[in-house]
Amino acid sequence: MNRNIKTSTAFKIFLPLFFLFVCNFDLSGQTEKKTNTKFVFGISAPELLHAGVAFRVSQSNQLGINAGIGPSSGEVWPSISVEHRLYLGKNDPKTNIKAWFCRQGATFFPSAKSSQKFALTLTGGKDFSFKKHGNGITIDAGFFYLPESESSSIILVRSLNLWPALRFEFYFAL
Repeated sequence: MNRNIKTSTAFKIFLPLFFLFVCNFDLSGQTEKKTNTKFVFGISAPELLHAGVAFRVSQSNQLGINAGIGPSSGEVWPSISVEHRLYLGKNDPKTNIKAWFCRQGATFFPSAKSSQKFALTLTGGKDFSFKKHGNGITIDAGFFYLPESESSSIILVRSLNLWPALRFEFYFAL
């Protein structure tokens, strides 16, 4: 029962922050209807080795979906993830778009035990553009929440079930 109380408390803190970021669409960015679609592939925790599609819906917002796969004790561990990026700061003079972002995501693990089927992610990072517009590398870091993982969590406060999240991702414009 104590574990359920801790999980419930973490969700009460994390979910409002998650929805605040997802719902915080910058209205000034919405005036530009330029949509940029990209293929992405990379490696990360918790999304594993993954590939997907990202849609830049405004100057300040990007939505993405990807599927991943990774090894786990001699098995294959699949994942499906969705994300939202809120781009912040000034436009990069090279690309004329914002490069720094806060990413919120959710990952579903179909083969995990029932209490650990979902992970919630919060990271910050930057897009590094290549010479060709629309291509580049993304690097972001933060943490993800995995329910009932406190016995192996490596963050200082084990009862929060937090794990470090680090992602390297390549993107290519369509």
